[in-house]
Amino acid sequence: MITFATHPVAADVEIRRTANLALVSELDEKRAGSEDGIALNQSYFDVRGWDVDDVEGVQKEELALLQGLSDTGWITDAAEELLEEYFSDYSEIAGFDVGMGAAVYALSAAGATPISCCNGGTIGQGHHSETVPSILFAAGRDFRPELIMKSAEAADLGLVPNGEFAEIFADQILKFHDFSCRLTALLRES
Repeated sequence: MITFATHPVAADVEIRRTANLALVSELDEKRAGSEDGIALNQSYFDVRGWDVDDVEGVQKEELALLQGLSDTGWITDAAEELLEEYFSDYSEIAGFDVGMGAAVYALSAAGATPISCCNGGTIGQGHHSETVPSILFAAGRDFRPELIMKSAEAADLGLVPNGEFAEIFADQILKFHDFSCRLTALLRES
């Protein structure tokens, strides 16, 4: 795991892995291909089919932002200014809560269909619908559940069933970046 000068506030959650990823449903093509939201997430957009090379580029971009936020104190006015400056330009991670983009794209590269994500309000000063950083996802074409589970265990992320889908979560948002790096490394090896 990468070392940071400071860490965002941790979420109060018990890490457990109870999901059987072999049982996770696929999101039907009509919903998965949506460009204007779905009932589960009105801000949903299709990010299926990413490849490892592209994910690694996003990881570098996200790491630079996370290191800058670590230096400014995560939820300070200076952090908020950094976020405003960063997201004023187009970025592959701009569509997601800070700290979640690389993990979302890594899940995509592993054949999952990410549905929604939230950083639990652990970075920045904005309001969030959840208090625990998490990503809800469905199975997809070329789904690699064994690699997702192995990476979640190695990064100490939780993984639970959520209806017909699965939800991956963390007590510490930075674990998602670690997860994405571990997952892409396993995808490269396979």
